[in-house]
Amino acid sequence: MAPTPVSKRLRPTSRAWGLVVVGAILLIAAYLLGRAELLVLGAFLVLMPIGTFLLRLAFRPRIVVDRSIFPRTIAVGDRVRVVSEIRNRSVIALEPVSYVDLTPGAARRSVAGVLPAIASRWHPNERKRLRRIAYGIDSMRRGVHEFGPLYFDNSDGLGLTRRVMQVGEPEEVEVWPRVHDVSALELPATRAGGEVETGIASSGDADDVLTRDYRRGDALRRVHWRATARAGDLRVRQEEHHAEVSSLVVLDTSASPADEAERAPATIFDVMDAASPTAGAKVDAAFEQAVSVAASVMAHLHGLGYEVELFETNEDTDGETGHRVASADPLGPVMRRLMRTEPDGHPAVGHRPESMGELVTRAERLGRAPIVAVHRGLDGEALRSLQSLGFIGNPAIAVLVSDRAPSASVRAGFAANGWQVVTMRASAPDPWRTARVEVRA
Repeated sequence: MAPTPVSKRLRPTSRAWGLVVVGAILLIAAYLLGRAELLVLGAFLVLMPIGTFLLRLAFRPRIVVDRSIFPRTIAVGDRVRVVSEIRNRSVIALEPVSYVDLTPGAARRSVAGVLPAIASRWHPNERKRLRRIAYGIDSMRRGVHEFGPLYFDNSDGLGLTRRVMQVGEPEEVEVWPRVHDVSALELPATRAGGEVETGIASSGDADDVLTRDYRRGDALRRVHWRATARAGDLRVRQEEHHAEVSSLVVLDTSASPADEAERAPATIFDVMDAASPTAGAKVDAAFEQAVSVAASVMAHLHGLGYEVELFETNEDTDGETGHRVASADPLGPVMRRLMRTEPDGHPAVGHRPESMGELVTRAERLGRAPIVAVHRGLDGEALRSLQSLGFIGNPAIAVLVSDRAPSASVRAGFAANGWQVVTMRASAPDPWRTARVEVRA
């Protein structure tokens, strides 16, 4: 649902039009009856709205806003604080105005109200030239959200003209998925194995030597000239290869069921114009919970020293399905990816076979490493490909997230392929309290 268009031009109110109509009637009556007092009154009623409109057109308000938002990056459920300082740079004072700050996921009472009059820039008292709007929000959804602009509904003291003013520019806030304690999922509490070193033989054919790109500080004696000539860029010998202990997290990004997706307000204008509180942007509770589970699992494994790799069952807008983070690197990039990920928008296309084949290849390359699959609605051949990875993972844990109890066939399919199955109800007030580990037969 698109936000309602806002007209920012100055326009007369219905009261002004009423005065003009009454004034015109009095002028006609004065002409017909020959009454001078009616002529004066009619002229006054006609000229007052016109004069007010011309004065307001000539002396436009000049309002500036300085907005502070803290913090700029939060997790779902965290509180963000917004403070806006409004100053009047005009030579005339600004009358009391109604305002609304265009803010996602906010109750109208939090971001709308009436601002007292703001004195002109010539007023000696700084406090009267400055007004402050402050509020906090803790109900923002995952994603990148814009705060602002600020809208003022400005009318003159007589109520004859009205202007909606847009003040300031939108400012972005990142809302990452919420990371929870994953002890209920029975993930590894310690890292199994360690860093693997593979020596490269110094004897034999020089073409067998493993090389890498030249980095600043590498000694010239390590430059491999034959590999450099083939590649066209400087290549150096890599005497030993360090392979990190890796882990794989698979997120089911299959399409959401359109008829079951709840709707929630997207902006404050949508809230004001919606026919019901649930009209607006679609929210898939199961998908939001699945993203939170994936983020929590990755944070847990990364904290244990694993290299973590995220794989999504559908491509994103850039044609990518995965993202890898080394154990020594921060998790910020993958959290930003999870912040932006959405369910597949083209259910008719389905899951590309090559994507699921790529997943199997990645899992086989990792060997006996932790594999965690977060399942929502994946089915068919794609589901069977995912379930086949159970005998590769060590451990292999399938977290089944749904609004209702997952089907027995899905649970049995995972269990039969060696997965430890965990069920979770996304529709519960606290889904993490509903996590249940199924006992293997």
